Amino acid sequence: MKEPPQYAHDWFSPLRSTEVPAGKVTNFEFMGNELIAFRDEHGDVVVLDAHCPHFGAHMGHGGEAIDGCVRCPFHGLHYDKTGQCIKGDFVQDTTKLRHVKTQPWTVRETAASIFLWHGPDRAKPGRPFPIADDYFDGWTAPVTNQGRLLKPTQLFYPTENIVDIQHFYAIHGWQLNHVIRAPAADDDGRFSAILDMTWTLMAQSKSPVLRRLGKLVKSTYVFNVAVAGPGIAFSEVEIHDSGGLKVRNIILITPTNKTDCRIRVVASVRKGYGGKLNAAARRVLGLGFEDALSRVLCEVATKDFDGDEMVWTHRKFLERPRVLSEDGPVVEYRKWCQQFWPPDYLPEAPRPALSEQRPAASSS
Repeated sequence: MKEPPQYAHDWFSPLRSTEVPAGKVTNFEFMGNELIAFRDEHGDVVVLDAHCPHFGAHMGHGGEAIDGCVRCPFHGLHYDKTGQCIKGDFVQDTTKLRHVKTQPWTVRETAASIFLWHGPDRAKPGRPFPIADDYFDGWTAPVTNQGRLLKPTQLFYPTENIVDIQHFYAIHGWQLNHVIRAPAADDDGRFSAILDMTWTLMAQSKSPVLRRLGKLVKSTYVFNVAVAGPGIAFSEVEIHDSGGLKVRNIILITPTNKTDCRIRVVASVRKGYGGKLNAAARRVLGLGFEDALSRVLCEVATKDFDGDEMVWTHRKFLERPRVLSEDGPVVEYRKWCQQFWPPDYLPEAPRPALSEQRPAASSS
């Protein structure tokens, strides 16, 4: 099977919300494009091509966010959220500016993250945004971190790992107790699985002493995971014998260029966990116990990619891997992923239609 493209068509999150503060122009690279982000007069994020369509100046170097627009440093032209130049500091007749414009990218902001649609038409997403507005109702405010840069890593490697059951214990040291739902395409158009597993502290440590000590700390949990696309996967963990602790993670993978990706985790804890600890934590830490726990779990989840990163950054894609039955349905998953390939990248075969996926439903 042909190696997947690095620049797939889907929703991706190249930025955290905190990386685009009001009044600032933020530079970033996404799918090989140099882009800028700023907030308009309502606080909504706007993403435009970095180079001014007037004479090609980079608006992220010396550009300013003023009155909901970005001002180009070269000639003082101001672009609004639609990419239209609406005025120039030295232009008297604004009707002369109608042809000076650039097309904005489609943006969604949720889960402490900024998402962009990447497809044939940046203004017309090919499928619905997969995170429902009420996804975190009843959960702590989602938190995220900088994540980690994967140099180099093929875009589809991280989500393929979710289907590859053997890697959970080979790399992460998790114990698979039993498969509740085997990895497969589900009714929502996602590729999902439900596994009963046991996590062991320090399982990936290089120190034999720490690994032995870590065996004293174990947690058995139900791992409900679903891949919405190459850039977004959802997981929900319910830990047994924890007093009702539930954790939601969103795993975000975004290509920065033709060889590299960034992986990042968003974490949230189900409200109602911790009881009296919440009041004490707020007095001491200034935030609730659940909120503090979500921050810790976000770092733990990010750290847990240590072994994955070692494999991904040195891995070679094999068009004809020697698959074992214990691996899980990797071949089926690769075929499912072809719906996110650009049409001109597909092999000579009918192209699967993009799944009409429903946004993630909240669970009680």
